[in-house]
Amino acid sequence: MKIIDTIYLKKTYRLGRIEVNALNGVTTSADEGEFVAIMGPSGSGKSTFLNLVGMLDIPSSGEIYLNGTDTIKMDERTRTEYRLKNIGFVFQFFNLFMELTAVENVMFPMMLSGHPFHRERAEELLEIVGLNKRSNHLPSELSGGEQQRVAIARALSNKPKLLLTDEPTANLDTKITREIMELFRTLNHDQHQTIIMVTHNPELGEMADRIIHFRDGKVEG
Repeated sequence: MKIIDTIYLKKTYRLGRIEVNALNGVTTSADEGEFVAIMGPSGSGKSTFLNLVGMLDIPSSGEIYLNGTDTIKMDERTRTEYRLKNIGFVFQFFNLFMELTAVENVMFPMMLSGHPFHRERAEELLEIVGLNKRSNHLPSELSGGEQQRVAIARALSNKPKLLLTDEPTANLDTKITREIMELFRTLNHDQHQTIIMVTHNPELGEMADRIIHFRDGKVEG
């Protein structure tokens, strides 16, 4: 079953009098349970595509279906609720709340969605990512790799159908990068988590099931 289906997706930004075509007619898809890497040079539209699929932005034209649902026609409140319940995000810079502990960071999306057992599930997720003994530590007390693990646990908190990751290992050393990628593979294989990962690193791309190459706002091939 297709979890992502985009049809002739376009996104144009206006910088003064200049129009920049960040995406120029992207038609592509991903199946439920796939681990897909999106690769291409800087400025090719990778992150723009991820933001549109993740409902963080709205395309200039085209169609986006997530699990068969037309997300573009949703009003803002419906989009927010759908995104919270169905999509998890892992970013390059972690984006943790620095005043909250690891377990509180993981709990936060569940509290927003009214999850009744948020503490218990947060502890379970931290155990999955190997941080059950660090649950009461603040982000400032964790290494970069540990912070990214917290971010991954948080992204999984509402059992999302889709996990979107944008250069998730760019700020990490080689050893930690390998550990994070192995964690993604485990989530994909053992829990059938659908993952879409933007990366510029060919070695990381090869760990995915499939690579979609972007160039000049279009899908190559």
